[in-house]
Amino acid sequence: MLIIVVLACLSISTVHGQVYSPYVRKEGQIDTRTVRALASGVCQRAGAKTPREKAEAIWRFFLTDGRFVKPGFWYHIAGWAYEEPTGEVLDPVKLVNSYGFGLCYQIAPLLEAVWKAAGFEDARVWFLTGHTVTEVFYDGAYHYYDSDMMGYSTVGNGPAAKSRVASVRDLERNPKIILAKMLSPAKANPDLVDDPWYPADVRAGEIGGLAELFSTDKDNWLYAFRRHSSGHSMDFSLRPGEALVRYFRPEKPRLFYLPYAFDGAAWREFPREISEYQIRTEDGPHSQKDERLWGTGRLDYEPELSFNAQHAAVVSVASPYVIIDGAFSLRAALRSAADSVELATSSDGGKTWESCGSLAGSHDGIWRAEPEVLLRSEHGARTAISGLYGYLLRVSLRGAADVRDLKITTRFQLNPRTLPELESGANRLLYTSAPPVRRTELSIRLPGSPEVRNARWFEEAGQGFFIPSTTEPGAVTFEIASPDQAPLSGFEAGGRFLDLAGGMAPDKLTAEVRRTSAQLPRSSPLGELEWALAKEGPYRRLWSYTPEPRWLDGERISRLLRWPEVDERVDSVPAGTRRVFVRYCIAGLALDSVRIAVLTREAQPSSKLEITHIWREGGRERRHVETIRDASLRHPYTVDAGAGVTNEVVILRCPKEASR
Repeated sequence: MLIIVVLACLSISTVHGQVYSPYVRKEGQIDTRTVRALASGVCQRAGAKTPREKAEAIWRFFLTDGRFVKPGFWYHIAGWAYEEPTGEVLDPVKLVNSYGFGLCYQIAPLLEAVWKAAGFEDARVWFLTGHTVTEVFYDGAYHYYDSDMMGYSTVGNGPAAKSRVASVRDLERNPKIILAKMLSPAKANPDLVDDPWYPADVRAGEIGGLAELFSTDKDNWLYAFRRHSSGHSMDFSLRPGEALVRYFRPEKPRLFYLPYAFDGAAWREFPREISEYQIRTEDGPHSQKDERLWGTGRLDYEPELSFNAQHAAVVSVASPYVIIDGAFSLRAALRSAADSVELATSSDGGKTWESCGSLAGSHDGIWRAEPEVLLRSEHGARTAISGLYGYLLRVSLRGAADVRDLKITTRFQLNPRTLPELESGANRLLYTSAPPVRRTELSIRLPGSPEVRNARWFEEAGQGFFIPSTTEPGAVTFEIASPDQAPLSGFEAGGRFLDLAGGMAPDKLTAEVRRTSAQLPRSSPLGELEWALAKEGPYRRLWSYTPEPRWLDGERISRLLRWPEVDERVDSVPAGTRRVFVRYCIAGLALDSVRIAVLTREAQPSSKLEITHIWREGGRERRHVETIRDASLRHPYTVDAGAGVTNEVVILRCPKEASR
């Protein structure tokens, strides 16, 4: 049976007057909504023109120690950028906007993505068994830069700026490229290196260990294809009665997204406390080098409810940022024991529901509820919506129950260094929005319930993938449509195809390598991503697997991890199309991490939008409210601020009268 990846037997009312991806940026601020915009902004700010200048500008922008770059966009911390079921976050858009921190195995694919978006012909990631690094290709060769450990090395004994930047293969063959930069075990030669040059390792006298990471090359593995996934977008719709509230710091103490990991038997908090370094989970994911913190925000929504014949109303919530938790309130009038109201959330498009609670009997007043708590632990709780980017809320009535004034609060986490930060003086800002296209990321939780032919789900210790059942190709097919059954304008589809040769598979807990007992039937490797307008076809190919990567420098490497991340987009389908079929074909390969989003064209927005900046000057609150009559138009404006500015919050609000 083919299960449709949409809401079944549920009606979601269409809201008119949305604002599509409203965005405020300060003049000169780097746009982080897409990797392409980020790459362009970094290079432009640095005045980088040549390939090497661009490569080094991007390397420097992501240095983990805020002493070397302003505003210290990224910092180093373990265990906090993790989302079940896929594990360690490797999506560059999520890493940049919801987190702003991570370890080497996260910054390496982020560098890969930004370099490619900057126009470089190639960038690639290496796993050195203990460290993950990235190379970028320019001037006919690969060059290795490390934002996590903060350094790169050049070949020869000339000044760094005039010498060729070494590749991973250079360092494998000749560790003296690194070692020769030292004047003593704990002092680098400033004439031969670009500051910063591995400052922590230099101070600790550990440069020899760094060189050994490369020179012990038998366990150095190259990710033969793109390492990062690209399934997430910062696109969202702001509806009448909805506000996006973003704080420059946590809204309240100990408010953060706390990741939990599932090992196949139990859930546990993912961050680990290390008393030696005074790393405590209750302190949240703060920088251990300086005062940089995470930020939090809220989506506040007061929808107009529309009940169906079953006396249920369903409201969708979509967040561009990772969700922490939520809260709900409504005014209920219940006259007798036969009257009741129940709230429930769904994380899988309405196939299953988790109750937030119910109210029955005589009642007239405000009722409050929260998403179901699935697990309480020492430092927080895992709720039915934690770690997601969207969910459904259902309001169900029985008897003569009457409800009104529903308020939905969804809390999320963000990187505050992406916000428009006011400074003393005249701050020039620009408001923009996106074309009226609604993008909905569908919840795909494998194994789920797609149509599966000649394939089976294999799982061990909470990690799994589809594998072919025989030597013949297997297929996993999804039927997809928009949540409200609106005609599609396009769709996005992606996933990770896995060559498990040598018994090696990706480890969601470390973003590195694990051993797997999975045995795939021997077959020539085949991987294809296809789509069709009907289940029986014909199918159109979007991508096919080629086992051998391109060797741009002419040097073939045999130590390969062939785990291509694939993301494809179809921007146009025939008018009136309400569903499409996406098929993943595998032989000799496994499949996991399926990603699907649908695109629908909406009516041209004409809503009003209010933008509120709140800050403090010497402890005194100041605010500026900018009203935009037509939120579909570009709108420049200026905010004047005095001395001693401390930024507090930026609010984008679509008032309810926008729908009238």
